[in-house]
Amino acid sequence: MMHPLMTDTGYREPLPSLSTRKVAMRSRTSCRGFIPVWLASEQWWRRIVFESQLELMFIQLILSKGNVFDIWEQPPAMPYVDKNGKRAQHFFDFLVTWTDGSKTAWAVKPLELVQRRNFDREVALIASQTPKPFANEVRLFTDAGFQRHDAVNAARFQQLSKTDDPVADAAVASEIAKLDGTITVEQLVKRTAMAGRAYRAVVRAVFRGDLRQIRVGLIDYPTLVKRGVPSC
Repeated sequence: MMHPLMTDTGYREPLPSLSTRKVAMRSRTSCRGFIPVWLASEQWWRRIVFESQLELMFIQLILSKGNVFDIWEQPPAMPYVDKNGKRAQHFFDFLVTWTDGSKTAWAVKPLELVQRRNFDREVALIASQTPKPFANEVRLFTDAGFQRHDAVNAARFQQLSKTDDPVADAAVASEIAKLDGTITVEQLVKRTAMAGRAYRAVVRAVFRGDLRQIRVGLIDYPTLVKRGVPSC
């Protein structure tokens, strides 16, 4: 298994962030940093900056969908006319380009802030003035839109997908093909005799759809799974 940032000619840095608004990395009130993300648009890794834990979870959740072509944090400001008729501008937190070519502009905010400031109304106003070439749709993402276990699973998937392991993936795929009914992740891992490598492959298989969880929750060793729809 090769380190994700290694190539045949040596180590290659992730591409720099494309954020058009400088983000202060130090804050006493929020979690800030960057995460290297592999993007189909670049065919390589790029640093994606986040300004809160909610934004980090958004990045991981959205990437786990499997149909992201590109993700741009803090794209150029969108000018609009506010409810008082005054000119204003808004920086969307993320602009996601999907593999079908469509684009979604996302505002990522805590639900408490949205409710306190009626931010959903502001987002709706901005959406009504956002040109289609910039984004086909505008959406608001809050901490009420997902379960904590979904965020943890997505974070694990991103971490466990950084390095390819075709041998473990093939071993797990072979056992999945034999399944008739349900099995725990632990039992499936034991059948491969590949320990942690197999567990990582199982998590990837769940997100590809090759395996299905019987009940929602963390993907862990006691988790019951069954054969899903084979990936293309």
